Amino acid sequence: MELNEIDDDIEAFLVESYENLNQIEGDIIELEKTSANGEALVRIYRSLHTLKGNCGFLPFPNLESLAHAGENLLSCLRDRTIAITPDIISVLLQTVDSIRQILSQIKATKQDGDRSYSALIGSLTRLSETKQTPKPSQSHEPIVNIQTPHIDAEAPKDTAGSESVNNELTEISTTTSESAYIRVNVNLLDQMMNLVGELVLARNQIIGFSTKFKDNSFAATCQHLSLLTAELQEGVMKTRLQPISSIWQKFPRVTRDLAIASGKEVEVEMEGADTELDKSIIETIKDPLTHLLRNCIDHGIEFPAERVACGKPRVGRLFLRAYHESGKVNIEIGDDGRGLNLERLKERSQQLGLVNAVQAATMSESEAMNLIFLSGFSTAEQVTYLSGRGVGMDIVKSNIEKINGTVEIYSQQGQGTTFKIKIPLTLAIIPALIVTSGGDCYAIPQASLQELVRLEAEAINSIEILYDVPVYRLRGNLVPLVYLNQVFQQDSLSNLETLSLVIVQVDNYRFGLVVDTIEDIQDIVVKPLGRQLKALSLFAGATVLGDATVALIIDVVGLAKQTGIIPKQKQLLSENGANSQEQAGDRQTILLFEGPQGARMGIPLAIAFRLEEILASAVEKVGNQNVFQSYGQILPLIDLHKIFSERDRDHLNNKALATIAETLQIIIVSPYSELSVGLVVDRILDIVEEPLTIKGIPSRPGVLFCAVIQGQITEIIDIETVIRIANPHLLQLATHG
Repeated sequence: MELNEIDDDIEAFLVESYENLNQIEGDIIELEKTSANGEALVRIYRSLHTLKGNCGFLPFPNLESLAHAGENLLSCLRDRTIAITPDIISVLLQTVDSIRQILSQIKATKQDGDRSYSALIGSLTRLSETKQTPKPSQSHEPIVNIQTPHIDAEAPKDTAGSESVNNELTEISTTTSESAYIRVNVNLLDQMMNLVGELVLARNQIIGFSTKFKDNSFAATCQHLSLLTAELQEGVMKTRLQPISSIWQKFPRVTRDLAIASGKEVEVEMEGADTELDKSIIETIKDPLTHLLRNCIDHGIEFPAERVACGKPRVGRLFLRAYHESGKVNIEIGDDGRGLNLERLKERSQQLGLVNAVQAATMSESEAMNLIFLSGFSTAEQVTYLSGRGVGMDIVKSNIEKINGTVEIYSQQGQGTTFKIKIPLTLAIIPALIVTSGGDCYAIPQASLQELVRLEAEAINSIEILYDVPVYRLRGNLVPLVYLNQVFQQDSLSNLETLSLVIVQVDNYRFGLVVDTIEDIQDIVVKPLGRQLKALSLFAGATVLGDATVALIIDVVGLAKQTGIIPKQKQLLSENGANSQEQAGDRQTILLFEGPQGARMGIPLAIAFRLEEILASAVEKVGNQNVFQSYGQILPLIDLHKIFSERDRDHLNNKALATIAETLQIIIVSPYSELSVGLVVDRILDIVEEPLTIKGIPSRPGVLFCAVIQGQITEIIDIETVIRIANPHLLQLATHG
């Protein structure tokens, strides 16, 4: 056998062995909770038997001996000749750790090393030979019927035959499922992702050309190319997705060890373990999640006696949840422990010199909770191997922010604490807003955007200076401004007739970026910066635009830190707080648009999910319903002309037939979590926040009521009625699933 073939065999052996080992470890933890779990016993036995059998094809005698000793113990457990005890569980977990050490040695040297595991093998053998008779008090426990042949120790020939039959049946039952999957080298997936990224760049360039040439056939071909590229991009990105269970499967073992070491009793609950993330993000969040879990056990969950005295269950509860929401993955890690003592946090931060007395006295609850993320902060009085060094939570926050994620804390003293993490699905290709400043192009990740504001000459004059910071009063709230040309030391803005603001959010604070122009939102391919630019905290990477120009991707968190805008924003909170109670009343945020026959219309901004502009040629028809593709979804399209105008019943179809290059303005609305539709409007007007104190009766079907907004009568649309008029079946699907 050639050397490269041996290397391939060892690599395949390691991949399969690590998979089996992870399964074994999880099942052992499950076995400790429910000793009568026969299925878990069978899985452990089969996985260890497979690992030992694979050692027969490769020269790993140490690993084979250790696996054989573990297999003998599991055989006795499976046959009920001995009972499961905490000592047996501990020895089995030690066996898993030792096998993992040997696999690491094989990976590094292609040999299993000369380290002796005779003591552990002796422990396994002694436990196997300790025959135990079940106690009468245990006779009422249900006996799980394990679907494997009984192995008779006095009949070795029958045993061999039984194992042969069992292995054959197992092979037959698993062939079908295993044939549906193949293992692919991660480097190949990375190469495919890079090629798709280049294809997206080429797609953007071609679409840029299509806008210059008024050729209907060329525009239709470009649109089709764009749809195919989006589907290919989504397919390749799915190949890189991994369930978060690949991280979580280790947490029961970590929890068990930490609970024993700290003298506590903890149980773990997991929900949404099948939620998928990009492999690169999975690797990045592994350590932060582990640290949060350790923090919950060490600082959050009380000792059993303390919990009982408080009227809580003796066993502490640690929960992990993962779910998709608004195009992001939300991960929650929490406990039902003592919660955060905000006064204690403030006192401790002053002792460590992290804040002064004035800052501590004026802190909000959210700011006090976020003290735990400060570098050097710790509530532990002495350093242990678990905590006390003050170098954990700040690293958690910085690592999450590196992947454009956020961390929020929700805590109630005596009830527990929950950490909520929001992270993007992938980092390779992201939607971003393209802006210009000083003649250069920049990209701002869409995840950081709140809204876009265009100021005319009169509004520009209303910009104030408070605490040496330029601020703009946006719907009654003070928003500090950062002039991008000043940050990058570029030429001053030449056109002062209009001003473009990009409102972004960092943590729970908003500020506005003043830019020269706002271009468009595009899917961009994130390229890493060179070594010379990596030290610049202002930029998260670079991308190539459709016209082949390079645009730097702005790191909003880094920009906020460098400009010091967050401390200035905190000073403005008192101003906002003074005005908020006066202006609360019955104010609502309304998205205004122009509807059929120039009608002024509006909808609550809360149900407006996204604004888009698409080519009329992108509209397709399925049955009697117009649809279009948007970010991997097929969304129904409702033309308001068909709802409110008798004369323009075929408005949408006529547009598509008249010129294939014409664009449509779309408002994506989500009246229900299960339903999103696109409304075709004539023109987007504005977003306003005003008290709807003057209301009138509905003027026609599909209108909720009329209101005076900015001095003009505006029809507030009843989205549910509009959908019912257009296609009642959509509402039935949303309300009845």
